[in-house]
Amino acid sequence: MTPSARRSYAVSAAVAWMSGGLAYLILEAVAAKAFRPHYSYAHNYISDLGVTSGLDSPRAWLMNTAFCLQGSLFLGGAILATRAVRTRKAWLFLTFAAANAVGNFLIAIFHSGPAAQADGTAWVHATGAVLAIVGGNAAILAGSAVIDGPRWYRWVSAWLGVVGLISFTMFVIQLTTTADYVLPAAVRERGSVYPITAWQIFTAAWLLTRRR
Repeated sequence: MTPSARRSYAVSAAVAWMSGGLAYLILEAVAAKAFRPHYSYAHNYISDLGVTSGLDSPRAWLMNTAFCLQGSLFLGGAILATRAVRTRKAWLFLTFAAANAVGNFLIAIFHSGPAAQADGTAWVHATGAVLAIVGGNAAILAGSAVIDGPRWYRWVSAWLGVVGLISFTMFVIQLTTTADYVLPAAVRERGSVYPITAWQIFTAAWLLTRRR
C-alpha cells in the first residue's frame, strides 16, 4: 500500500471519530435540554435521556440516534485506522471496537427505567452498557498501540483508558452497595463514558495534524 493510501485511510478514520464524538455530545446536550422537569449531568444517568416510555425525555430518539452514531463511527474509524497500519495487534483493537458498537446499539434499542424492569429487558440494556463502556475503554488501550503515535500520545491514551475503566468499576460498586460516596453515581458513569469520546476526538485531531 502506498503512503498516500495509508494517509487517506488515516484521515478517513479521523473524520469518522471526530464526527462520531462531536455528534454524540451535541445530540446528548439537545436531548438533555428538553428533559423534564430538569436534567442534571451530575445526578441523572445518560440512559435516562434515551427512555421512550413516559414524558421525561421527549427527545429520546435523538439520544438513541447518538448511541447508534457513536457505535457505528467508532467501529468504522477503527476499521479505517487499521487499514493504515500493518500490525498483528489490530484484531484486538477491532474486537473491542466491535463490542463497543454492539453495546451502543443494545442501549439504543433496549432502554432502562421502570418499564424495562417490568418487561424483563433491563438486563439487555445493562449488558449493552458493559459492552459499550468496557469495550470502548479497552479499545483505547489497544488502539493507541495500533496507531503507534509518539510517547506523549500513548501516555494520554493510556491515562484515558485507565480512568474510564476505573470509573466504571467504581460506578458498578456504587450501584451494588449502600455506602455513602462523595461523588454521585451519575458522575462516575460519565467518567467511564466520556474518556471514550475524548480519546476519539483527541486521536482524530492528532491524525489530522501530524505531518506524515
